[in-house]
Amino acid sequence: MNESLKSLLICLATLAATLTIIVTAFYIVIRRKTSKKRKQVEGYGRESEQRVDTLLKKEFGESAVMTGIYLPYINLDYEKHAEIDHVVINRSGVFVIEVKSHNGFIKNPNEHDWWQTYNDKKIRFYNPLRQNNTHVKIIQNILKSKGQYNVPLYNVVVFTSNRVTFSHAYDNLVKTNELVGYIKRVGKKNALSTQQTARVRSILASFAKSDASVARKHKNAMRKFNNK
Repeated sequence: MNESLKSLLICLATLAATLTIIVTAFYIVIRRKTSKKRKQVEGYGRESEQRVDTLLKKEFGESAVMTGIYLPYINLDYEKHAEIDHVVINRSGVFVIEVKSHNGFIKNPNEHDWWQTYNDKKIRFYNPLRQNNTHVKIIQNILKSKGQYNVPLYNVVVFTSNRVTFSHAYDNLVKTNELVGYIKRVGKKNALSTQQTARVRSILASFAKSDASVARKHKNAMRKFNNK
């Protein structure tokens, strides 16, 4: 091999190695930024859920509120859990509450997706009323599996930001300062006996999981779903 060809091959190998390093470094930077942003968003969500948790427990009592639980899809032939932000169980029934911390203008038709417009950015997200309706059905199936029928179940979505507006109004779409009033207003008074209320709480507590392994599996599954 003559010297000029050898020099050319060395230059090409060096260039390829340099490009590999640059691409790898770029990938690492992007991954770190994405991870940081995701943790920031998840942090906002946890903060919002904690505020709602405090509000609900103050109004309805510690024993009436379940927060951050994972309940199984019992009708599936494989293991899958849904994360449910809050459940309030009292004599009026079971209130299944999904918490969102989005800001800005929300275009929210009765369709699969909603759109958030904030700081000139448009972000699509799954309709939380439909998302939470799945949670309601999960709880209904669990209760029925234990012979507990005719329990009033309520789908409630609460947005915690004061800087959010909607294109469409729904009775069960509320802001934080409207949540307690909504629960008191729509609940069927004394729909359940004291014994039935206690049994509903016991059934859900027996199915609920909150350990870290279930939480990790659920979050990883949701990230894969959102990245599709």
